[in-house]
Amino acid sequence: MLSKPTKDALPMLFSEFVSERVGWYVYALQDPRDGRVFYVGKGRGNRVFQHAQAALATQQDHEMSPKIELINAIHDAGLQVGTFILRHGISSESVAYDIESAVIDAMRLLDPSLDNDRFVLTNLVLGHHHASRGLASTDVVISLFDAPQTPDIVDPVLLIKIPGLWHPSMSAEELYRATRFWWKIGPRREKARYAFSINRSVIREVYSIEGWRAWTDEESDRPGTTRWGFQGAVAPEMRHYVNTSVKHLYKKGEASPIKFVNC
Repeated sequence: MLSKPTKDALPMLFSEFVSERVGWYVYALQDPRDGRVFYVGKGRGNRVFQHAQAALATQQDHEMSPKIELINAIHDAGLQVGTFILRHGISSESVAYDIESAVIDAMRLLDPSLDNDRFVLTNLVLGHHHASRGLASTDVVISLFDAPQTPDIVDPVLLIKIPGLWHPSMSAEELYRATRFWWKIGPRREKARYAFSINRSVIREVYSIEGWRAWTDEESDRPGTTRWGFQGAVAPEMRHYVNTSVKHLYKKGEASPIKFVNC
């Protein structure tokens, strides 16, 4: 069996002279066994080398992160982690954060699973401000600042506000769950064919409504209060409404999360 490299076998560290000139940087770690990038980070000084050092210091009987487990597997194969600087001489830590996030988002665009023959990211966090300023299609970006008014709504629909929950990187399942339950709503709900998920007056998704289920007292923290959730699916025939504004359909001060249209 190959033995784990000792500290003396680790890559040479940056000297103080090199560290001063490199400054803030964004780096990548690579598995030499298959060439896959498994971590993207930012730092200064010898941060790029510290992951391998941390793996050497981690006791085998302690719970380890996927990153440390992978580094240990590389060491057990008698190899060293590949260390690469993607960009150095960055003006500040905040700029380094943004570049790190942009690199990770580019990987997410190529493969949302972040697991393929080129990279398998073990990062626990997808990047600084990834939810608010990260990967988004151009129509989503336009909708954040200047959403066009929605086309006329001719079907019976529910507008359901989900303030504070939506962000561009929100998964489809998260958005569906945030929209579908649990609402205080009367029998009029049965007339609606579609549910529009609304955040900050913009339609983020449209679902066909296939049925309703009551929230039972056992599931509720408010016994005696009946709330409802719908079963449904994304409605592809209604895509022309997504990322458009319904602000004109609300009166000033209208606060209810539920609004009926054509019901």
